[in-house]
Formats: sequence, C-alpha cells, structure tokens
Amino acid sequence: MMNDEEYLNSKMQHRNPFTVPEGYFEQLTAQVMERLPQQQEETDGNARQVQLQPARKPLVRQLRPWLYAAACLVVGAFVAAIAFNRGSDDGTQHMQAATGTEGNASYYSDTYIEEEANYAMVDNQEIYAYLLAEM
Repeated sequence: MMNDEEYLNSKMQHRNPFTVPEGYFEQLTAQVMERLPQQQEETDGNARQVQLQPARKPLVRQLRPWLYAAACLVVGAFVAAIAFNRGSDDGTQHMQAATGTEGNASYYSDTYIEEEANYAMVDNQEIYAYLLAEM
C-alpha cells in the first residue's frame, strides 16, 4: 500500500489533479432549480405554502411488481402440475404392466421384465450365470 502511495505522490508531485470550473458553485443553485418539477403555489392566509406535484408513474411501472408475482405463480403452478402428473401416471402404468392386472390372470409381463433388464444393463449371459450360480 505504501509503495502505491509513494508512486502516486512522486508522479503528481503532491498536487491535486482535480479542479472545479470557474463560477461552478455560483451557477449550481440556479441549474438545480431549473431542473425541479413545476411548482404549485397555494396561499393560506399569511402563510405561503409551496407543494411539488408528484410525478406520475406510467401504469406499467405501477403494475410491474404484480406482474412479476403473477408470472412466478403461473410458472410455479405449471412446474407443480408437470411434476404431479409425471409422478402419478408412470407408477400406475408400470404396475399394471408388471402385474398384468388388465385381465384376470396375475402374472408378470415379459415386456416388463425385458424393460427392466435393459434398464439394469443386464444381458442374457449374465442372467444365465446368475441362474446357474443359484443351483
């Protein structure tokens, strides 16, 4: 830190590089007053009151927080509906396919077993080896 400060002091020779234009502070008040919104004067007896008119916001800016909240609710409901439907449909379809509850017979479907074997990445040789090991 000291090295940086010493370097700056040696370059600037201990003088302030920042300057203010001549007459800046004398004109500052007038410039600020020109940029203020229009004033409305009301006289109330001897006292003189000056009220600034509030700037009106556009309707879209007034409703922006409500629009954000509504968008979040819609997205949340959409995600919840997808998650709920996906979880409930998949389980019942696989269970019906596995147990064969469509008909009266209670058996495991061959397609279900093959799907599970593919999912587990088990080939026929591994199945045969497992069955022979149990004998």
